[in-house]
Amino acid sequence: MSNHIATAQPFEHPGGLHSRSQIETSRAEIAEGSQPWAAAYELLIEEVEQGLEKSPEPVEDFSVPGRYIDKEGHIEAMGRLSNDGWLAYSNAVAYQLTTGEERDAYANKAVEVIDAWATTNKKTSNYDGELAMADAGVSLVFAAELIRDYEGWSKAQRKAFKDWLINVYLAACTKIAESKNNWGDWGTLGSAAAHYYLDDGQGLDADIERVRQRINASIEANGEMPHETQRDSRGIWYTYFALTPMTATSQIAANARGVDLFNYKGEDGAGIEDALDYLIQYCRKPEDWPHYTEGPQSIPPDPGKYPGNLYEAMFAIYGNEAYGDWVKDARPIMVYGHHYAWNFPTLLQPTPPPKESQK
Repeated sequence: MSNHIATAQPFEHPGGLHSRSQIETSRAEIAEGSQPWAAAYELLIEEVEQGLEKSPEPVEDFSVPGRYIDKEGHIEAMGRLSNDGWLAYSNAVAYQLTTGEERDAYANKAVEVIDAWATTNKKTSNYDGELAMADAGVSLVFAAELIRDYEGWSKAQRKAFKDWLINVYLAACTKIAESKNNWGDWGTLGSAAAHYYLDDGQGLDADIERVRQRINASIEANGEMPHETQRDSRGIWYTYFALTPMTATSQIAANARGVDLFNYKGEDGAGIEDALDYLIQYCRKPEDWPHYTEGPQSIPPDPGKYPGNLYEAMFAIYGNEAYGDWVKDARPIMVYGHHYAWNFPTLLQPTPPPKESQK
């Protein structure tokens, strides 16, 4: 049963995945030269400065063939949105964390990319279209949320983005949100990010309820996620690929509603932390992965990349030393492109839900 809470007033903006207090904390730590924030910020600025001359490459039909059907076609098609998404999102983060005059240049680049997709892209299609739109396109939603207070983003551009958000992005997420595997987790994250931007409290409450249902259905008592572990030589990666959007949606729920999904337990008594604990033992020793049928993991886990970004973020949530110990030597962690959640876990550290949060 869904527990809808009517939105009496708009949500706080900027907000959602990155709350205003989280942004202010990072900005203050950078100003003080505190580590690892300062090093992470330097890494970000180096990246965005290199991208200021790049032009977006939107398409009217975001047609993405299945990765296991046409790998090269999949990479080429998805690359357009994932690369542009990184351009918009990284510049939007730089805009929020920079106090100098150059922050307008960062905001303008984010606006340019967002507007290019909002005015060009009309639909998704092909086997992986909806999933690719959900996991790469959420970068544009995060970016739009972060530049919401920028006066240089015109009313007409904002309207174009809102129309695209409803008619293209949210429509794609809704189509896959009920899927049993990681597709549903990405659809739910995209839906939650969109509903937050749109100040749709009822829609966000439905997304929160869906996460509860997904925790119950997808995480077994020992923490295993069978829909993902069955993916043979990519089982570790796919488990990460499901937990990443699930945890990001949980952060939106905590920031927006004070709801604690991070410690919610399903009928088997297991929750997100149990799945994280199950996975990290094999991040340390992937050769012990018990679900092989095809051989070693084709994408070895790396504390500086995947799923290090997830564990850096979750160390901030749970304070679990096993998570922090695994990633500490890789800091600052910044994950570039492809899919979007926990791309800046060192720079914009998530905040745990208050202890009195709803479950």
